Amino acid sequence: MLKFRKNLLVLNALFLGLTGFLQMIFELLSHFRGIGPLGSIFTNTPYTIGFFEAHGFAVLTAVLVFGVMLKDLKPHWHLYLALVCLLLGGANLLFWDSFAKVGLVAAGYIATSLHILFFGLQTFSFIKTRKE
Repeated sequence: MLKFRKNLLVLNALFLGLTGFLQMIFELLSHFRGIGPLGSIFTNTPYTIGFFEAHGFAVLTAVLVFGVMLKDLKPHWHLYLALVCLLLGGANLLFWDSFAKVGLVAAGYIATSLHILFFGLQTFSFIKTRKE
């Protein structure tokens, strides 16, 4: 179970960190220059801040995993990551029309599905580890 837990933390952190970092770059390029994969979606809009903050939060969570969680491995870290995935995936579902309005429905499906998957796996790890 220890190897599974470590691998789960690493995979979850890689997903959050890499996706979050790339999205932050794309949002900056889009907002200030109207270029990149997001093109003009965020050009000069005040709404970029919410996306940028959420993706920055994901990056900071990944840093926390690699800086603290992998060394500590206490069960509550799985709960923390489960709640992070619930927040991010839940926000995607709650504001799903945002994906449709900016033409990113496919990306929304992928990101939300992964948040839900990691929520389930982190919850399982938390429950299983607490019992041991």
